[in-house]
Amino acid sequence: MSARPRTARRASRARGISVWLIALLVALVATVQIRSEAEVERSLVGIDSTSLAFLIDDLHRANESLDAEKAALVRLRAQLQSGQSGAADQVLTDEANHLRALEGLVPVQGPGVVMVIDASGLQALDLQDALNNLAAAGAEAIDVNQRRVVTGVPVTQTRDGVAIDGVVVVPPWKISVIGDVNRLAAVADLMAQQLRADRRVREATT
Repeated sequence: MSARPRTARRASRARGISVWLIALLVALVATVQIRSEAEVERSLVGIDSTSLAFLIDDLHRANESLDAEKAALVRLRAQLQSGQSGAADQVLTDEANHLRALEGLVPVQGPGVVMVIDASGLQALDLQDALNNLAAAGAEAIDVNQRRVVTGVPVTQTRDGVAIDGVVVVPPWKISVIGDVNRLAAVADLMAQQLRADRRVREATT
């Protein structure tokens, strides 16, 4: 008969830890946003107007994504602090499922965009920049040439070409992204403009 109160205390303690962690994440999101703005300001010296426009647009998209993430964490913290066990457990379950999807542990499907990039002349840094831009635009899942790309997976330059997690992705790069179609399409258009203006791409396709 004593196991039930102990389980309740353990669940209460777990929710308390979750609330603390979420509060910490909210603070970290705010810190990242402030620091990103400061870093961009330092990088503006001597930059041309076209690159500056792209940087400003990237910063706005990144800030919007961080604001949305912060708001979601604040809502999650409020739900956990409400003390309603059933609601809190459901929130934690939903968050766990979301994290599994982000880590590529489960298959996902939904609306999104597909980009095909003739990667001739491009390197690992170019692919990493593209992935970062899509992530900042709210991409929920990304794969390149049918290889799932998640946070922390290395994109490296090898003797044989660009590799994702040690496996070379042969051009063209087919990048499939799940998320808000309008935001992702806008980012894809900007990336296409950047590629058309890239000297390496022009030389490789002429």
